[in-house]
Amino acid sequence: MATLTVTLTGVCSGGNHLTFGLTGDKTQDERMQLDELTEAITDEDIVSYIRVIAKMAKFGRTEAQAKALLQAGITVNI
Repeated sequence: MATLTVTLTGVCSGGNHLTFGLTGDKTQDERMQLDELTEAITDEDIVSYIRVIAKMAKFGRTEAQAKALLQAGITVNI
């Protein structure tokens, strides 16, 4: 099973620059501006999201297990 945790790890003194940390099976820091969070979700964002969820479903599972999991549906609550 894959695990990823996204945490807001820093905010600049002006409040417009954010740093996010990704930990778990993948580790990375990502910086963005606050304005980026208010932009509409694009088709490209959705494709990337689906790709990550599918890869996480496959992690540590056989193809048959991952297929069954994905066919049952995966819900992400925030």
